[in-house]
Amino acid sequence: MKALKTEELQALSVEELAVREKELRESLFKIRMRLATGQMSKMADITATKRNLARILTEQNRRQKAAQ
Repeated sequence: MKALKTEELQALSVEELAVREKELRESLFKIRMRLATGQMSKMADITATKRNLARILTEQNRRQKAAQ
């Protein structure tokens, strides 16, 4: 999974960030299921997905605080 860049996230709208967040949460769930059933061998996918999700949540939180 490719790491999202801060510049890319700042260019997205609030709605697009929410869609990306939902996609990453679903992806993380699927990765965990594959891990539980033994179908997954790359642990780096979990780490990359978690980090990308954290980047999106950080950007959303930054925007909320800036709006206040």
